Amino acid sequence: MEKTTHSLTRFINKIAEKFPPREDGTFSFTDIHVRVSQDTGDVMAFDDDDKEITRIVVEEWISAPLETEEFYDMVHKAFTPVIEQHGIYLNIAQPYNYVLENENGNYICELYIVDDSETTILGTPFMENLSAELDDFIDKILKEE
Repeated sequence: MEKTTHSLTRFINKIAEKFPPREDGTFSFTDIHVRVSQDTGDVMAFDDDDKEITRIVVEEWISAPLETEEFYDMVHKAFTPVIEQHGIYLNIAQPYNYVLENENGNYICELYIVDDSETTILGTPFMENLSAELDDFIDKILKEE
């Protein structure tokens, strides 16, 4: 796990190098899309325009003997403290977030959301039950009519 943390720290630092403070005081406008492949261990960062920012390989993740959902849960848990420690203050206009995606670019979850200098939301699935809650709400309204 220590090797993985070191690799992820290096990955986040490489991202930060791509978004240094600008002399004119302007910011980039993007989210960071993190794509992970369980088969190859590839971890790649992309901007909103699908331009690759950086990539690494996490050897420990190659063909990890986990179901897909368990794998992405493990990735989420490994990334969150690293981002919290090293990847919050990028020269990116807020709000921005780190989005976990599979190797095909399909959304898995938010790893980390930075809203403003006073509010940082860890990437826990805070909208986890939103769909079910909205369905219940709509059912209730329809029953009242």
